[in-house]
Amino acid sequence: MCAKIKILILEDDENDVDLLQRELKKSGLNYSTEHVHTKEGYETMLDYFKPDIILSDYALPSFDGVSAFHIKQAKCPSIPFILISGTIGEENIVDLIKGGVTDYVLKGKLLLLNQKINRALAEAEEKKEKKVTEEKLKMQNEKLFEIAFLQSHQVRAPVANILGMIHLFNSENPSDPINTQVIKELLGITEKLDNIIYQIVQKTNEIKVIL
Repeated sequence: MCAKIKILILEDDENDVDLLQRELKKSGLNYSTEHVHTKEGYETMLDYFKPDIILSDYALPSFDGVSAFHIKQAKCPSIPFILISGTIGEENIVDLIKGGVTDYVLKGKLLLLNQKINRALAEAEEKKEKKVTEEKLKMQNEKLFEIAFLQSHQVRAPVANILGMIHLFNSENPSDPINTQVIKELLGITEKLDNIIYQIVQKTNEIKVIL
């Protein structure tokens, strides 16, 4: 990823923050960080800093990583969230991952941090691209449905009217007054049909733009 990665660190121990910063410097990422240690500071930075990834301590004196995760899920569910813990039980880890936490790193094994950050960012980018693709496909299907509706409903009516008008035309007596009315009606119907065809062309072009 070429853009600068914004990393939000939720940690109350300055020594642990320093350790995290040292590991991040080894990552090779183009990044910037913000550090908070309270719930208020965390919520503010979610809105103001708009991080690309969050590194959160599992337990803080007045706050905790699980609560921080739930707040993040409510505000910005697509942002990866990695828990940093001194000790976290295996059973807790399984429950947290099932609950949507991206990953975890033990404080005694910070060498794994950068690897997990890179993986989390790559997965987030894939999900983002997949979502964009799905949105494009949804829009494309909507346009195709509109085109199908125009072709099956809107086009059929003027074509039927044109056929009806043709049957009314008196070819044996071109001077028959009804022929003037038929031609007038045919002109109006043809203009409507031309407008429908124009709409179909426009919606087809819109599909090309989406793709």
